[in-house]
Amino acid sequence: MSVRPLLRTLGLAFLLGACSDTQIVDPLSDVPETATLIRTAETAGLVRVTVPQPDPGIPAYARAFPGEKQFFHNGEWLAIPFYRAPSAIPADFNLMTFFHFPGPGGPGAFATPILIKGFYFIEPNAPLGTFPVLAVSTGDAVPIWFVRWSVYQAAMADGVVTIGDVNAMQPLRGIATTFNETLKPRTGDHLTVITASGKLADGRTFDFHVTHVGDASRALRINFGR
Repeated sequence: MSVRPLLRTLGLAFLLGACSDTQIVDPLSDVPETATLIRTAETAGLVRVTVPQPDPGIPAYARAFPGEKQFFHNGEWLAIPFYRAPSAIPADFNLMTFFHFPGPGGPGAFATPILIKGFYFIEPNAPLGTFPVLAVSTGDAVPIWFVRWSVYQAAMADGVVTIGDVNAMQPLRGIATTFNETLKPRTGDHLTVITASGKLADGRTFDFHVTHVGDASRALRINFGR
């Protein structure tokens, strides 16, 4: 990542001088940039596959679930990025399970088009269903809803949250006209980086960023404009 301008103000310089025995650590210093991750994957000879063709993308609807504690909140608001239209999510689907795989009962999440595009890298001849090493996605009309974190916590106390539950939370509904996601989905090397901005249904703008390493958010920003 780029070096942060830590000595931008005199006040901060004075503080660092007064705390010379304290090591100031950048919490993102060990998180490589997307371009670096792509070069590493290419150098390793991994196969690049594009989404949504020929691959239909991740069989999921929204990223707000217990896996790696991927609840992107600032203590007040929880951001819920949607990969597929919220209106297309089956009423009885539990968002806490995240994946909706195809099976005898139907195509699962693949029944509705994915709203992002991009590519992922995976080992040659990897078995079907293997998580990619790296996935990079963008979008220009990606729903992101914001709900009160305390309300969402109460709703998921029984382990089940449906799209109807989320609608009942009176979410601030937004559409990200700029959406960028870098994902390393494998356990033990998990990384989610999302940067998005757009407009809420009430006309205000929003700005959202998260860098989630392992099971913790090291950086998170949720801002609402006027």
